[in-house]
Amino acid sequence: MLMGHRFRIWGSRFGSFALLSGLGWIVDFATFNGLVMLNVRLFFANLVGAAAGMGTVFGAGRLSLFRSSRNPLLYATGLYTVWTVFAVVFASALIDVLGSALHAPAIQPMLIATLRTVPGRLPVNVAISTIAKLVITPLTMLLNFCAMTLINGHRNPDPPAPSTDADQDSGLCTDVQLCKAGGPSRPPV
Repeated sequence: MLMGHRFRIWGSRFGSFALLSGLGWIVDFATFNGLVMLNVRLFFANLVGAAAGMGTVFGAGRLSLFRSSRNPLLYATGLYTVWTVFAVVFASALIDVLGSALHAPAIQPMLIATLRTVPGRLPVNVAISTIAKLVITPLTMLLNFCAMTLINGHRNPDPPAPSTDADQDSGLCTDVQLCKAGGPSRPPV
């Protein structure tokens, strides 16, 4: 029973975190692709975009989802900064490798042919950066949620108390203070 309660709380928090991460991802993606359009290498574009997005998620998450954190803000911020450096470098390297693979002579002609079927003119480098980012995002989101949960040391609310017959008769006391003190109760009707 307790394990099921914790799983529901974790699932609910992950759903809320996923929505919050959407905001951070928009900041990340816009910054990332803006830099790609300026011909910045994918690794460096993702470093800047992901840092901006993760900073947004940490700030908003700390104010809302993880507001009952056991760890002080300064401590959590320090740990999250260390995590961000590691995670952003790791994700940037993965995106750079994937982007290089998509630029390969065997793949790029197929990508260009596919882009011709899409309405609008999307530059090849932006299409490649978008594909690489979309492939890596689910992994980074899951890892970031796990890190935020560990870093913030979130307190789980107490599980609901099982109901008893005594709970159903709690309306028999006329005065709450007297009931708590074990005083007289209302006579039966």
